Amino acid sequence: MVTRKTKAVVSADADDWQRVESLVGQGRYLSASQFVREAVAEKLARLDAATLDAAVQRYVEMGYATEDVDLVEAQAFDGKKPTARRRTRRDPR
Repeated sequence: MVTRKTKAVVSADADDWQRVESLVGQGRYLSASQFVREAVAEKLARLDAATLDAAVQRYVEMGYATEDVDLVEAQAFDGKKPTARRRTRRDPR
């Protein structure tokens, strides 16, 4: 898979950028661009997870998941539960 890149100008707090440059200087990142690419990818992944979590929570709150909460979680997360999930109680039968 070929990755297509786009150039962008980023405005950052001077202290934050100095920390980025320090991490690059320590060899933790190859470049400031690599740091920014990874930071953007991580933020987008967290937003995707939060969006999915909110959708599952709405589904549960609407009462659709009272039969089998574990099944809903397995379907929503392909068996990979996120670390910060709030569990709901099952209705007693």
